[in-house]
Amino acid sequence: MTDKAPDREQLIRRQDEINKQLERLNRDLRHELDRDPEEQAIEIEQDEVAVSRESNLRRELVMIEERLAEMG
Repeated sequence: MTDKAPDREQLIRRQDEINKQLERLNRDLRHELDRDPEEQAIEIEQDEVAVSRESNLRRELVMIEERLAEMG
């Protein structure tokens, strides 16, 4: 089985998926912390994971945009 590079349509589809995921992440990150300190700690950990995920998605998005630009 050979690995085939994604075509323009696949890249655009993935770009759309990433943008939707980023919108959801940003919406989820905009919340008020719970009053309970233990719950706050859990929420902060979850936010840190979300921020890391956002960073990875943005990096992938840049790579996709570069590939699309190369394709013209």
